Amino acid sequence: MRSVKYFLHSFALTALLTLPLGSLGPAAQAADHSALPDLGTAGVLGLTVQKEQILGDYFMRTARGMMPIVNDPVLNEYLNSVGSRLLLHADHVYFPFEFFLVNDTTLNASAFLGGKVRVNTGLFIYSATEDEFASVLAHEISHVTQRHIARFLESQVQVTRLSLASIIGAVAMAIINPSLGAAAASTAIGAQAQSRINFTRENEYEADRIGLNLLYQSGFNPAGMTDMFRHLLALQGNINPAFTLLIDHPLSEVRIAEAQNRVQQLPQRKDSDNIDFYLAKARVEVRYVRHNDMQALLESILSDTRSDARYRNYAAALCAYELKDYAAAEQYLAALPARNLFVLDLKADLALAQKQYAQAISLMQAALQRRPGNSVLTLNLANAYLSAGNYQDCIELINDYLDRHRQDVNALDMLSQAYGKQHNQCALLQTRGELFALYANYGKSIYMFNQALNACPQRLTQERIKARVVELANQRAFDEQLSKGL
Repeated sequence: MRSVKYFLHSFALTALLTLPLGSLGPAAQAADHSALPDLGTAGVLGLTVQKEQILGDYFMRTARGMMPIVNDPVLNEYLNSVGSRLLLHADHVYFPFEFFLVNDTTLNASAFLGGKVRVNTGLFIYSATEDEFASVLAHEISHVTQRHIARFLESQVQVTRLSLASIIGAVAMAIINPSLGAAAASTAIGAQAQSRINFTRENEYEADRIGLNLLYQSGFNPAGMTDMFRHLLALQGNINPAFTLLIDHPLSEVRIAEAQNRVQQLPQRKDSDNIDFYLAKARVEVRYVRHNDMQALLESILSDTRSDARYRNYAAALCAYELKDYAAAEQYLAALPARNLFVLDLKADLALAQKQYAQAISLMQAALQRRPGNSVLTLNLANAYLSAGNYQDCIELINDYLDRHRQDVNALDMLSQAYGKQHNQCALLQTRGELFALYANYGKSIYMFNQALNACPQRLTQERIKARVVELANQRAFDEQLSKGL
């Protein structure tokens, strides 16, 4: 399934937090996640876990509207599977983590309050093994669980004597939009503060130690961390802007040596051989790295016999699909496990591209019987229903799915399309309102719900819409108080 490209027009939201969060009015206090105590005081205890989660939610609303987040169900499933595997063995996990992929080919990953972990597509490109890839996630998870981010922010309050909210805003923008974040730091915080999170040496060593243990306990090869370190150290000399991970986490020979010593104390383990890592690398390379000549890319992939054969076959299948050579794509896929999610996803795309709707539906239904509730298969089946004109089947499937995945952009987009095909204006306007709300585009969201009041004749539905408009107005007031100052 191709990722949804949903563009929100006239969206502008700044994110430098300059007011104490306790200054919100009564309307904002009424909203869910809006009653936030004052963050103007320093001290580790001043930034509780609950506050972290609330600020993390605000961060994600802002990020969706300002970052090229990849809404690719298969890549998201893989990324979250690696993150969840690590979190199973992590201590001090007090809230659900959210790993999200950004279409940025620079080598970087970064964590924010509330367990929000950004991963650039570049991390797939530059990681040679799944263990190297997982080592970066383990390191970022450790920064969150050890409260390094909260401690850094509060240390900046002591240095600058500004509110914690102001510091949070500059750091959030440095992750979302580095150029705007730097400007925020220079204008609102001044030269005393950094626009990025610069952890102390002790923080980095602790994240290395705990992250390395997470790797080992999760079944990865802990040597993947030192392999990634050595790779990065070789690139560190000129601080190439493509390797922004080095700016946030500078390396040293001592740091690498300490990590290496810890690895040597553990039983040796082979590198991970998970096929999904190689297929994810291939998907990123073909679909999210700009290529002007798909035929040339295909030839380059096939000629590189040193690469993993599974990578080559899947990348070649994706290229052939883009070139509309569907027979060749099927041939490349035949060399891969038929029940793999990456393979099933592309098979569904191939069937739909050839208007073989019944085949796509049958394929996904059978796969869902084996793996009930799987997000990739559910969204592909919904897409097949939509493409085939089975709009009611699509609506029922997606509504059930949204009970468990309320913030899935792909699901809401398909649901709005299905309601549109049925000319159900009442449901269509409400669905679009929810979609705009995910991007913090409250003007359009509230407009959609207000239009729905005229399109929905049922009194109970109208009352629910009015209540939702109040919630959104409160949420907007909360976000606007946070975002003032740029």
